[in-house]
Amino acid sequence: MMERIKPNYYDRFTCIADKCTFTCCQEWKIAVDNETNRKWKKKYPPQEVKVQRKNLSAYTTKKDGGRVIRLDEEHKCPFLSENRLCRLVSAYGDSVLSETCTVFPREVHRFETHEEEVLMPCCPAVIDLWAEEENVVFPEVPENGRNLRTMIREKMMEMFRNKEQSIEETLLESFYILLELYQAEQEDTLSEERIENYFSREAVKELKTAILAIDLPFLDTMDECNELLQDLAVNYQKEGLYQDYLTKILPLAEQLSERYDADEMEQKGQDFAKQWEKYRKLLAVFMENELFSDLLMPDGDLESMVIQMQWIAMEYTMIRHSLFLKWMQDGCRDLAYETLRDYLVLITRMTGYEEDDIYEYLENSFDELVWEWGYLSLIVGK
Repeated sequence: MMERIKPNYYDRFTCIADKCTFTCCQEWKIAVDNETNRKWKKKYPPQEVKVQRKNLSAYTTKKDGGRVIRLDEEHKCPFLSENRLCRLVSAYGDSVLSETCTVFPREVHRFETHEEEVLMPCCPAVIDLWAEEENVVFPEVPENGRNLRTMIREKMMEMFRNKEQSIEETLLESFYILLELYQAEQEDTLSEERIENYFSREAVKELKTAILAIDLPFLDTMDECNELLQDLAVNYQKEGLYQDYLTKILPLAEQLSERYDADEMEQKGQDFAKQWEKYRKLLAVFMENELFSDLLMPDGDLESMVIQMQWIAMEYTMIRHSLFLKWMQDGCRDLAYETLRDYLVLITRMTGYEEDDIYEYLENSFDELVWEWGYLSLIVGK
């Protein structure tokens, strides 16, 4: 039997159902697998469902090459009750659910030598787990599954455990190293020794000194993140999704795209940075989880690792910028944990693209698929 590895908090996850602050039964593409759909053709909807159809399958529709539950006019699952519980589970039990509803937010990546189980951060209960866990530990890859790519991933994850520097500094350093190793692979000079050298304490210290000497103006970072957020939100606005959250930040984003007082905004940026730093430990776990779950795909090479790292960095900066806007809208008061959690869930859902879709988005939005370090430093800042 193939070995499965998972983080130490994985088995503690349970769905909090009606207590969830950001339900996955609303504004969410809920996939219905073929086997479930066949079963649903023979089952009738519970009487409590508002719109009665001939069977459960009739509540689904084809989208993006698959079948999903057709949401109602409020973008909710038709089987979601007023008290935020699933009417299907109440009527038929858990066995009636599709694979997506049964598994979410769990995800399994199947490599040739082992399987990796992860929890996705687009569920608020997962964020709560991280906040409660004193020491989050991610597993090591089995010996027969270790290679140069898993070695790079482990080294990068380890960098985010450094409590003495910000997430931003670690992002800048780790992406620089990854680009260098990608270049080495293209030149057929990548080796275990070379990886060790790049991640050595001396090399990282030298890189850190060089990066700290570079001027990365806050306002330039803010302007670029503002444009990225508005671009990312376009389709969700068109479909009327996540409006409870987006309408609280996008008007300010549009306003800042036109004009602002530079000195005032610089000061607000400094004040927000102090609020952001309070959650450094939680954000470091988030980054480590994203690297463990998304950086290395089962059939991935170093180029795909670079692409995934770009997406993770963009995701992080969009979370930060969304919360910067929300913090300003709330009068620059303390950034509450619940606010951070909900916007973290929001952005990870909005960026929860399949690998092919990530490539398509990047190809359509940027001049080059693989970014130069300078562009990532622009959106990450310091």
